[in-house]
Amino acid sequence: MRTDSQSFHIAELRGLACILLVAYHVVGVPGTGMQVDDGSIYRYATSSFELIRMPLFTFISGLVYAYRPARGGALPSFFVKKLRRLGFPFLVVSTLFYLVQTRAPGANGSFAPGAMWEIYVYSYAHFWYLQSLFLIFAVVALLDAAKLIDRPLPFAVALGLAMVACQTIHTESNVFSINETFVLLPHFLLGVAVTRFRDRLPRRALLGAGAAALLVGLALHQASLFGVIQHYFGWNSVVALLCGMGGAVTLLHVMPSSLVFRTVGKSSYAIYLHHAFFTAGARVALHKLGFDDAAVFTVALLAGLTGPMVLEALAQMRPWTRVALVGKA
Repeated sequence: MRTDSQSFHIAELRGLACILLVAYHVVGVPGTGMQVDDGSIYRYATSSFELIRMPLFTFISGLVYAYRPARGGALPSFFVKKLRRLGFPFLVVSTLFYLVQTRAPGANGSFAPGAMWEIYVYSYAHFWYLQSLFLIFAVVALLDAAKLIDRPLPFAVALGLAMVACQTIHTESNVFSINETFVLLPHFLLGVAVTRFRDRLPRRALLGAGAAALLVGLALHQASLFGVIQHYFGWNSVVALLCGMGGAVTLLHVMPSSLVFRTVGKSSYAIYLHHAFFTAGARVALHKLGFDDAAVFTVALLAGLTGPMVLEALAQMRPWTRVALVGKA
């Protein structure tokens, strides 16, 4: 049995996560995006993956982090790299997005905060994820540096506490997206566990447990979407943990090799950072030209995937644009 990272199609999995994310932002929430009816197939499809999208991104981050975890003597270097990878693009791209959102017609500027400084402190657009991911890296790196989660039992305790915190901790101000940090931390830790303890986690048993959790979670979530259960399952619910953790483990094992998904996955970070510029531009233009929802969705989705790829290639041409726009040295 292969146990290294090459036994999984991680790039393809990133590509799938990107496609789900861009599709979600093309459709948007009520009042944004395509502004389709709540009962439309587009709204239903994106809502069906609501509890899987961001947990999948975070699970992959944990999976990859565990191959080169932080160590005590290398903590300063680790945090410098994370600031370059996450911090600089967060400041630059969120600023550009705010300026476009508040000035471009049809860009849903009413959903932007009144003061620009708020976008750096509070949860804003899709950039909240960079804040949360940095905090998650910081927490796990400090635990690793102190060698507190090297062994299965203390790791299981940490994962259990993270799952409890996911469902119980919530702040009103949500400074630096701390609420989402607690929501996503269990998924990151699960990714770390799959890599770190792979010799103790038989693939068949792991897939079976993941698939069972996913099926239970999906059944309850779909029952909620169809009104069979009169309850909304948020990101911090047990159902969200079942869908997110079960979905990530299942998809990790069943994701096939695919040139399309792999190509998208290799540019996943650039797509995450910049897709909204291209989806919004395509959507506004097509709406003005009178195209129907199917055309708007298809073209905007393709624009949100390919536009950032082109931008990433151009950004590679200068050292400062590599750092500022895609977080690369």
